[in-house]
Amino acid sequence: MNMFSKWQKGQILNPNNKRQPTDDNMIPLINIVFLLLIFFMVAGQIKAQPDSAIKLPESKALDAAQGITVRLELLKDGKVQFKGELLQAEQLKDVLPVGQNTSIALFADGRATAQHLDTLISHIPSSNNTDIRLFTMEKQ
Repeated sequence: MNMFSKWQKGQILNPNNKRQPTDDNMIPLINIVFLLLIFFMVAGQIKAQPDSAIKLPESKALDAAQGITVRLELLKDGKVQFKGELLQAEQLKDVLPVGQNTSIALFADGRATAQHLDTLISHIPSSNNTDIRLFTMEKQ
C-alpha cells in the first residue's frame, strides 16, 4: 500500500493547505457591542453642569443634589443666571415658584462677594418649605 493511496487521483497535495481562520464570526459580536454602547450613551443620565465661567469654592463636605427643582447660578459680578438667562436679583420674585417644598440649588462663584450672596438670598421668595442648598467643589 502506497502512502498516497488514500488521495484520489488528480488531488493536489499541499502541506500548507490549512483552513485560514475567518473573522466572519466576529461581526455579529462587534455589532452587539456597538449597539450596547449606543444604548448606554443615549439612556445614560445627563446631569446639568454649572456654567463653565463659575468657579465653585472648595469645601470638605459635599451633599448630593437630589430633588432639586430650581437651579440658580450667582456669577462673580453678582448677576444671577436662571435657566440660562441673566437676571437681576429683584426679578427672582417673579420667576421663582412659591409653594410647597421648593428646593433651590445655588451655585455661587467662589469669587462672588458675601454681599452678592446676601442680596440674592434676600430676594428669594420665602416660605416655610423653602430649602436653599449652596453647592461647592470638593477640596483636594
